[in-house]
Amino acid sequence: MLFKHQHLLTELRRTGRHATAEILSVTTLGSAGGFRALWAADDDLSAQWLDVRLKLRVVPPSQVDLPFEVTVLTRVHTLKLQGGKVPVWYDPSDHSRVVVDYEEDLRNHQKYRAEADKAGAESDRLRHRYDQRPGLAWTPVAGVLLPITIALGPGRGRVTTGGALGNLLPTPAETAVAAVRAHAAELLPHLAADWFDRHDLLVEQPHGNLPDGAGPAHAAGTAVAVALALVSMFSGRIMRPEVAATGALGPTDDLLPVTGVADRIVGARRWYATRLVLPAANEADADQVAAKKREGLELTFAATLPDAVRAALAKHPVKGYTPPA
Repeated sequence: MLFKHQHLLTELRRTGRHATAEILSVTTLGSAGGFRALWAADDDLSAQWLDVRLKLRVVPPSQVDLPFEVTVLTRVHTLKLQGGKVPVWYDPSDHSRVVVDYEEDLRNHQKYRAEADKAGAESDRLRHRYDQRPGLAWTPVAGVLLPITIALGPGRGRVTTGGALGNLLPTPAETAVAAVRAHAAELLPHLAADWFDRHDLLVEQPHGNLPDGAGPAHAAGTAVAVALALVSMFSGRIMRPEVAATGALGPTDDLLPVTGVADRIVGARRWYATRLVLPAANEADADQVAAKKREGLELTFAATLPDAVRAALAKHPVKGYTPPA
């Protein structure tokens, strides 16, 4: 199939138009070197191509041409998620003729990897991106993008915290657990009603030093990320790897505004996030941040926890995921 793609790609590069397409759905068909080969080293690219069926929303570069939807069979180098974007070429006179520019997509991926390798802590983010781990979210704290992870075990409903942020996490962690429990019927309908009473949860920052100036106000903004990690772990819907989230949670599970919005935006961009989920109450603050500081970062504003879940998590669970019993 790759040969056919190359033939069409060569033709449309010459006669067609280039565009960016949003992935509306993705179905995995198989891979040349086995599914796990997707996360192998880059020294054997032939073993890493994945055959997929993508439903795409193609957005032409000219505003005169309307976006259109199309389904294509193609190969990609790394697993794609709903809501992600891929470069494509299309025939303007026949919208059924669309091909993913998998070579450009691979170059973009390799550029990302090269940039990420320059940042030591980013190695864990790369593992998150390619290993698809539920229960891991990202939050900007004092201008630094830090991960929050959730682990569970049999117990009596205790919530403990650890890592460099451990002393600052107890209150937001308890708030997040309470919010998820309150929305369990909507977000986690398969979860038994007494599940939380039969398990203990560990919330921690697995790596990274406590940023300079980080305090309770910054830690409060991790509550949404903790809640997202919980929903991810219980549902198998991974935190989308390009997303960071920040926000405190109120008593009615609405997202409360955070301080230092400009620092959070800069921090998310610095560590390669391309979408930042912020409380809706911070929209006016974000509008005051210079456009250059926001360049390349999509800001999504959420008013409630379910809004944040829709913005930050993949729509479907990871293939083969088994929910906690």
